[in-house]
Amino acid sequence: MEATTTSKSANDSASGVVSSETAEQMITNGRSGLSRRRLLGLGVGAAASARFISASGHAPLAAASGTSSSRAGSLASQSGTVTLRFMRFAGVGWEHDTKFVDEFMEKNPNIVVEPEDVIYAEMFNKSLAAGATNNLADVFAGHNRWTPYLAYKGLTLALEEAAETGKLTDFDDWYPSVIEDARKAAPGGKLHWIPTVVHPAGNAVIVFNMDILNSKGVTPPETSDWTVTDYDAIIRASAEPDNNILGTDIVVNNLLYTQQYTRTWGTDPNSGSEDAWILSPDGKTLQLESPLVKEALEWYHGLVKDRLVPTSGEKAALEGSGIDHFSAGMLASRAGTIGAVASLRQTVGDRFKTHAVLWPKGPHGHRGSALSYNTQSVWSQTEHPDEAIRLADYITGPEPAFWVGYEGTLHAMARRSAWSDPRLWERYPVMEEAAKWFESGLDPFPYASNLRNVELQDVWLQETTSYFDGNEDWDQMVAHTLPACQAILDQPKP
Repeated sequence: MEATTTSKSANDSASGVVSSETAEQMITNGRSGLSRRRLLGLGVGAAASARFISASGHAPLAAASGTSSSRAGSLASQSGTVTLRFMRFAGVGWEHDTKFVDEFMEKNPNIVVEPEDVIYAEMFNKSLAAGATNNLADVFAGHNRWTPYLAYKGLTLALEEAAETGKLTDFDDWYPSVIEDARKAAPGGKLHWIPTVVHPAGNAVIVFNMDILNSKGVTPPETSDWTVTDYDAIIRASAEPDNNILGTDIVVNNLLYTQQYTRTWGTDPNSGSEDAWILSPDGKTLQLESPLVKEALEWYHGLVKDRLVPTSGEKAALEGSGIDHFSAGMLASRAGTIGAVASLRQTVGDRFKTHAVLWPKGPHGHRGSALSYNTQSVWSQTEHPDEAIRLADYITGPEPAFWVGYEGTLHAMARRSAWSDPRLWERYPVMEEAAKWFESGLDPFPYASNLRNVELQDVWLQETTSYFDGNEDWDQMVAHTLPACQAILDQPKP
């Protein structure tokens, strides 16, 4: 899953290095403010002090560049239990990380997991800051958009040996393409994180409000064998802008999702073409001046100018009240991740009927994709690597992999057993087509060669919003977006 809202200041400086002072402030905010010295000064014993500090995250750790911490006798070893800190995503959609952590502790009574909820858009910076002060959680969630950056900072434990020795459950059940991506993006080509929820594209499905379409006499595609031309016709036939009924919503302000969107204009029906990629295959150049990229983005721009899609301001105003345009019955259709069919099942309920198909094929018959997935990593300096690996493995096992897509509101994890489960297909028929999409092969994740994907996303959002709201034309947008994004790509690796 991807946050479409930019996080504050991906790094303290252009170099991406967070200072120790800033990191400590980020970690300390919102906590008790009681230091080890103050606890001891108040007459609290050393063991009790250690227990409090372990729970609040203020334990002093070895330098990140060093070997495993040599901190003497932890409370866990003294009491016969092991305490693990787990930084997890907060909010709706991540309930599985509560459910299966609780199960893990029931099955492993000698391991206590202390959860730390982190807002999705803040996870990268908080992980980076905690690593800078050697205070990262033993296990922490992430996304393949930023986890490679953390790995190259030396913050993730290599898991290749765990995979080879059978410490990772049913390792062959993971989609090979996802494991290959994880290895390719990590230091030394070795596995440094475990994939979790996965999707083939940010705009993977189109969900229709059938009440609106039926009232306008518009028929949606019965299967996923349809095109952008068909999509455009449905949008225009079903919208009533004067009555605040718009045609669709497509995510283009998130560069990862935008990349998938423009790839749909690739010229080869099966493999697409690299001139439809916004980010070049080597991750070094922003290809905004490519004719196919321009054609793709100008189609969306035309929808905005015709008032067929909501602007960022309109979306923000409505979402501030806790609802989105589609759930409010103000959109004839909307694009979303494959998990949209599950989340809308809860937000829409039975207020109107829906129908979902895969994202359409482009003008040349290609359906653009961009492999994207969340991650669980083990901190390289954890004092309890075996237990931390066991936790990361358990919460990404076959059962949670299926549960999150079936009972949860996201998409299944990157396991074949989850995506091919007949129960999932019966509840969400489009998931069967999505599973076949995975098997047929996806376009790769668009990694910046210097791994500065978070910074690139922040700049992309800032520079393109006016254009995607219809307030700038193509030439105006390119004039400032291209140099701003290229400046990020030209920086060295962290």
